[in-house]
Amino acid sequence: MLVALTGTPGTGKTSVARILEKTFKVVYLKNFKDARIGYDKDRNSYIMDLEKIKKEIDNIDQEGTVIIEGHFAHEMNVDMVIVLRCHPDVLKKRLSQRDYKDEKIMENLEAEAMSLITSEAILIHGKDKVFEIDTTDRRPEECADLVMHIIKTGDKRFAPRINYSEEILKWY
Repeated sequence: MLVALTGTPGTGKTSVARILEKTFKVVYLKNFKDARIGYDKDRNSYIMDLEKIKKEIDNIDQEGTVIIEGHFAHEMNVDMVIVLRCHPDVLKKRLSQRDYKDEKIMENLEAEAMSLITSEAILIHGKDKVFEIDTTDRRPEECADLVMHIIKTGDKRFAPRINYSEEILKWY
């Protein structure tokens, strides 16, 4: 089974994935350096060839559960999507600590407040295959335990439900 572990930058994907490595094979999309086709200076990030990555992911040995980690993991051909979410106030602090430019911080805060990744995942995979975990007040270990729980049970208590859209009204 392939499981996408995705979310806006700063929600805890890599921290949680590192813990999950003890139990599952984890594939980090940022390691697909041969799929880089350009660099966006404004966003300080690489432009990736998603079709090339999809082909490589499709060829991964899928014995057992494999976690695909990355903020565009939900765009891969996966069986389940787990979106990590974080309240925009906390996310802003996390991204500021990474020295992101103000424009990039705001872009990511808006994406989080609008549930962009969850919405995209539902459009691609359907609502029944998408789950959310709020990482705002949780340690990575607790989030990793919840990821394992969702993988094992498909617990519908983690169906998409997190809504930070009212935060946008405070910004404008």
